[in-house]
Amino acid sequence: DFTKGEKIVHRLGRTVTYQDNLYFTHAMMNIAPIHFDKEYMELTEFGRPLLVMTMTLAMVYGITSEVFKNVYKEVEIRDLRFTAPVFDGDTLHVETEVLETREIPGRDDVGSVIVRHRVYKNWFSQVVCEFVREVLVYKRKYSPIWRMASKGSVSSSGSP
Repeated sequence: DFTKGEKIVHRLGRTVTYQDNLYFTHAMMNIAPIHFDKEYMELTEFGRPLLVMTMTLAMVYGITSEVFKNVYKEVEIRDLRFTAPVFDGDTLHVETEVLETREIPGRDDVGSVIVRHRVYKNWFSQVVCEFVREVLVYKRKYSPIWRMASKGSVSSSGSP
């Protein structure tokens, strides 16, 4: 149940750490030394570890998952911009604006939602990333979470 123009400030923030960065960088097999070689990093304009940008993007998905837990399918990410670096100890927060909702011809169970995610660090003091995301979302009565809740398996919030 999304409404065009609606703004959502997601309750949870996430403080990112150098350890998160090491895990994520190595899991992706990213060998750029700016993300894991402290001696190299000290010689850059940042002078300290620069957290890998794709981890920031992944954190957005985690932070927004409470609102977007009924996603049926990711359709598109566009207009992705990283506008400021993220460092060890920065706390990320996300604000989402609903740009458009659409019915899908021939599909009664899902609808399209297009949103703009804006990612801030440190109490909304600086935008570090923003992008437009389109998802297909289950309509309430078709959502597996709501269907399980009606059977008594979970609460309507999605918790067991």
